[in-house]
Amino acid sequence: MKNIKFTNLAVFIIFFGIALIEAVQKQNWLEAGLFLALGVLSLWADFRTNRP
Repeated sequence: MKNIKFTNLAVFIIFFGIALIEAVQKQNWLEAGLFLALGVLSLWADFRTNRP
C-alpha cells in the first residue's frame, strides 16, 4: 500500500488534532499535554526510517 503514510497522518489529524483542540478550548492543560505527547509519539512511530 503506497498511501499508508497519508492514512496514518489523516487519522492523526482527525483524532489527536481534534482532541487537542477541544482540550485547549476547555483549558484542560493536563489533557492537552497528554494528547500532544501521544500525538508526537504516534507521528514518531509512523515516520521513523528504521522499520523492520
